[in-house]
Amino acid sequence: MKTLVRHAARSFLTRILAVEIATILAACVLLPVIARSVLESSVRAIEETMLSQQAGMVAQHIRPSGESWRVDLPPELVPIYASGYDGRAYALVDGKGHVLDASPFALPTSWPADFRKGLLTHFSAGPMVGLGLTVPEARGYLRVIVTQDQARPGVVVDDVVRKFLSRDLVLLVGLLLLMPVANVAMLWPLLRRLRRSAQEAADLDPQSAGGRLDPEGLPIETLALVEAVNDLLGRVEAVLRLQEEFAGNVAHELRTPLATLRLEVAKLPDDATRAVLAREIERIAHVLAQLRDLASLEDAARLALVPVDLTALVIAVVAELTPAVLASGRSIAVTGSEAIITVQGHRGLLTMALTNLISNARIHTPPGSLIEVELDPAGRVSVSDDGPGVTEADQSKLLRRFWRADHRRSDGAGLGLSIVQRIIAVHHGRLIIDASPLGGARFTIDLT
Repeated sequence: MKTLVRHAARSFLTRILAVEIATILAACVLLPVIARSVLESSVRAIEETMLSQQAGMVAQHIRPSGESWRVDLPPELVPIYASGYDGRAYALVDGKGHVLDASPFALPTSWPADFRKGLLTHFSAGPMVGLGLTVPEARGYLRVIVTQDQARPGVVVDDVVRKFLSRDLVLLVGLLLLMPVANVAMLWPLLRRLRRSAQEAADLDPQSAGGRLDPEGLPIETLALVEAVNDLLGRVEAVLRLQEEFAGNVAHELRTPLATLRLEVAKLPDDATRAVLAREIERIAHVLAQLRDLASLEDAARLALVPVDLTALVIAVVAELTPAVLASGRSIAVTGSEAIITVQGHRGLLTMALTNLISNARIHTPPGSLIEVELDPAGRVSVSDDGPGVTEADQSKLLRRFWRADHRRSDGAGLGLSIVQRIIAVHHGRLIIDASPLGGARFTIDLT
């Protein structure tokens, strides 16, 4: 669980979503507060202007009435204040705050104490939520107070505030919630392309030259990294080529001195000494042959795979190696060669792989051993022997270069099976090492 959490914390997409979710949560908290504050401020300004206009209109129709004063509205304005539908009301007060005249729905007893001081005041009185504005009358001692019951249907501005907060703000928050979905839809193809590049890098064969990462479709921010990786692969390719050239040059330069040495050893009169030196020369020749194969392997691996008659190839290799096998005191046989078996491959590389396996069996089995090459119609070739076999612990180590299970012998500096493994990888197959039915070891080239 902890590993999963750490992995998610390092994810580019997870970090983006985390920032967006935090932003959305902050917006959900702050937007209603800010929106309500801005809207209420705007509403107050509108209401103040509206109430000021109403107070001015009422003040224009103040008339004397005996020793007092009254409001004499024209007929067209009387219905506005005569009905309680819109929640409008007015009152005329003197300098001491005494009500001289009022519309039917004015409630002076519900006004707060500071409502008569000339300031815009919001107040709540039971079911009534109102606003009032006192305006000095031109004669200096009269005040007009107008109120608006905000609970009445005629208060359109307050409805706008409620509808915005309950509907439009919810819509806005909903749009914010769509941001992570939109970003995932936008970023997912790019991240998927990055994963493909990572898989391409994982699939690159460290022993194969020419592999590169494809920058097509990658985000521009990652191109520098891809270019650096491709540049590194180019340098690795150059090192591999130098290694191949060095191995080829060594094998080539030593061929002539080795042939001369073989001729000189053959002239020795002592049979025992001549036999010992001849065996050592053959071991050196085997190492050089594998170095030569190693040098030519990568160039051959770049060639296209074509249909190959596997049956004919096996018979030809066995026929070529039979004299050397018999001369070493071993015997060799081929089974399953009755039918023609065709595989996609490179004839030269497959010949090299099978030759290495048979030579390996010849070197690591005692005289009198049987080497059996078995063909399978599915496209497999097995080389078995009845020698000492290979332990399970050693099977995983056999494919390492310069490792030998028997340190008293040499199969060519431990290169043979490594070369076979590389050839099979070029053919997209696998090398299987297990116990032979004959009692020894079995090496199977599986091209299915």
